Amino acid sequence: MELTISTLTPLWTGGIETGKVDRIHETGILGSLRWWYEAIVRGLGGRACDPSKGECRFDAEKYEKHKKSTATDERQRLRDAGLRDAGLCDVCQLFGATGWRRRFRLAVVADKTQPDPAIRAKIQVNRTYTRNKKQITPTWYFPNNQNDQPRSGTFTLRIQSLAPNFQPEIIAGLVQFIADWAAIGARAQMGFGVIKLERRIDTTPFYNQVVAAAGTEAYPRLPSLKNIFLARISPKNGGTFSDQDTFNLKYDLRRLFANDQALRHFIMGTIKDQRIAAKVKMSRPYNMGQSDDQEMRVWGWIPEEADVYQNSWNRDSVVDAIYQHLRTNYTLTVWREMNSARDSVKPDLSDTCEFLRSLL
Repeated sequence: MELTISTLTPLWTGGIETGKVDRIHETGILGSLRWWYEAIVRGLGGRACDPSKGECRFDAEKYEKHKKSTATDERQRLRDAGLRDAGLCDVCQLFGATGWRRRFRLAVVADKTQPDPAIRAKIQVNRTYTRNKKQITPTWYFPNNQNDQPRSGTFTLRIQSLAPNFQPEIIAGLVQFIADWAAIGARAQMGFGVIKLERRIDTTPFYNQVVAAAGTEAYPRLPSLKNIFLARISPKNGGTFSDQDTFNLKYDLRRLFANDQALRHFIMGTIKDQRIAAKVKMSRPYNMGQSDDQEMRVWGWIPEEADVYQNSWNRDSVVDAIYQHLRTNYTLTVWREMNSARDSVKPDLSDTCEFLRSLL
């Protein structure tokens, strides 16, 4: 199966050399696909690797033994055929693990992307703060060498089944989900990776695949569809966006937690001391040539349990602070969040399968 994809914001997938983006690399796309598949499976209570406990490992001898067992289906036999207590989890069954090949091959063909000349080498926000009696303007720097720049344009993604009963449409449906709600590739926290498919994909095979993995597992500290929020915002009062607005918003969200440094670093990320990845991402603006359709995406995951929650802070208060900021300062086009009164489409929807269906 082949998908023709256009970039709405520049795409960064990395390369063989660190930081080099000489073309669209499959590894960067695969990383995003696996991250989202894990989050969705966790939300449904299925089995997904816990990064702190190591990856799954497939044991062929154990698998052959369980083929003769009372396990009712292939998925369960594979769950039983690992070297860890959790077996070969529902994600590794698809994306591969030690001793078990990925069920599909992903290849970028017909790559018509080019380094994006519109990427500025330096972006400053129109905000300042004081540190040690000095006025500081937050600034982000980006490579201005063509070999290092993120890329824009179109490319074709080819999905090939490597297993007898695997449908490429499953992965295509996952790509469609990401195209609708988030971003693909690396450095999403810098606004890269929003894409659009040339034609809409039927997400039914993807939905059927993940719903079949539903179970009773809980993941209060890991990314999960149950703790993710997905939003789109537009300029308020007929205004317009620029790429500076991504970083204005990034700065403003950090300031929401200014009085609690540990929480701020946990939510918005830091490169100081122990590196922490940002849990909240925002795109660069897109549809810039269409004044009525300019949008940015904001999404993230805030865990139910975290050691940094103190005093009045918990998951709901963190998410609500972000929600209220977006609603106050932008036109909040849509906000999706499971089991929440904030959800703008289906408030307080507690059934994960139905929530996923509504997103698809």
